[in-house]
Amino acid sequence: VLRIINEPTAAAVAYGLDKEHEQTVLVFDLGGGTFDVSILELDEGYIGVKATSGNNRLG
Repeated sequence: VLRIINEPTAAAVAYGLDKEHEQTVLVFDLGGGTFDVSILELDEGYIGVKATSGNNRLG
């Protein structure tokens, strides 16, 4: 295991957002019994998680 990431971060990687120009993105995941939100800093393969939060009653 190289790293463990949450679902919003995995979604950003799956869509290839880490391959584009430097950007800060808000990614949310609504479903499966939870609502998760992450603020990510992305730049050419670098993924920095600035904040992450969730609520297990909104999904």
